[in-house]
Amino acid sequence: MSDIVLDNGTLRLRLEPDFGGRVSELIDLTTGRNWLVPGPAVGSPAQDATFGVEQARGWDECFPSAAACAVDIWPTALRDHGEFWGRRVDVEATAESITISGRAGPLRFQRALSLEDRRIIIVYRVSNGGSAAMPYLWSQHLLIAPEEGDRLELPGIESLDAAFLSHEGHVLARGPVAFPNPERDGLPILDRTHPLQTRFAAKFFAAVKGQAEARVVGRRGSFTVSWSADVVEHLGLWLDYGGWPAEAPVSQISLAPTTAPMESLADAAAKGKARWIQPGEEQEWTVSIRVETAKEN
Repeated sequence: MSDIVLDNGTLRLRLEPDFGGRVSELIDLTTGRNWLVPGPAVGSPAQDATFGVEQARGWDECFPSAAACAVDIWPTALRDHGEFWGRRVDVEATAESITISGRAGPLRFQRALSLEDRRIIIVYRVSNGGSAAMPYLWSQHLLIAPEEGDRLELPGIESLDAAFLSHEGHVLARGPVAFPNPERDGLPILDRTHPLQTRFAAKFFAAVKGQAEARVVGRRGSFTVSWSADVVEHLGLWLDYGGWPAEAPVSQISLAPTTAPMESLADAAAKGKARWIQPGEEQEWTVSIRVETAKEN
C-alpha cells in the first residue's frame, strides 16, 4: 500500500502502512524541519527480527513489549520493539485522520492520528478479545533528529533512572542521575544536545505526575509531547550523541511516554508494572504533540 499523507497546511505527516504504520515524516511546513530521524524503512517481518541502527528511524509503536522476551501467558515469544514494525497493519484514512490497527495475540491495538492546527492528537485503544486477562507494555517509539542548539525540557523532573549508560566507549553503572546535571564525573549536561564526538548514549526512565510534558526546543521551534500521568505513568528518554552503535554512531533523541519503567514485558510483569486488560475490556489514552515555530525577535 502506498504511503499516506496528512497535510493541514501547517504540518505534514507521512505514514507507511506496510511498515507497521510508521510515521516517517513529521514536517513543520513553516520552517521545513522534519522533526523525525529520516531514512528508508529497513527491517524484516520475521518474529526474530532485531531492531538495530538501520531500523532506528521515524515513529513506531512498541506493543506489547519494547524488548524481546517470553511471558508465560502469551501464546508466542514477544518480538523486539513490538509486534507491528516492519509488518503490514490495517489502515483507515480520511482527509483529516489516519487510524492503524493490528493484533498481538488476543489483543487488538489501535492508534488514531489527526491534525489540529499545530497539534497532532493521538488516541490509543487496546481491547482484549480473548478469554483471559492479559498483560502488556506500550511505549511510543518516536525518534527526533536533533539540531545544533536544541535543548531538552522535562518540567517537574529532577531525577532520572538510568537503565543504560555509555560514555566514551564505556558502559557505566545503572541507577539514578540528577537532571539536568547528572553529577557524575565527565558526563555531559543532559538538557543540551551534543555532537557525535561526545560518544554518549543513555536510556532513562522517570515517573511523571498530572499533565506530563517533555519538550525539545531549538532555534527553529519546539516539539512538545503531552499526556496524562493518570493513565501513562512514565517517561522513557533515549539520548544518543555518537554513543550507539559503536560501528555506526548516530544522533537521536526519543521522548517516549510509556506504561512501564522498563522495556521488557516479562520484567514489567515480574515487578508488578505491567498493564493488565480483562476479557472484553477496552482501554484508551491520548497523547498530544505540539509543534511550534520559533518567534522572530
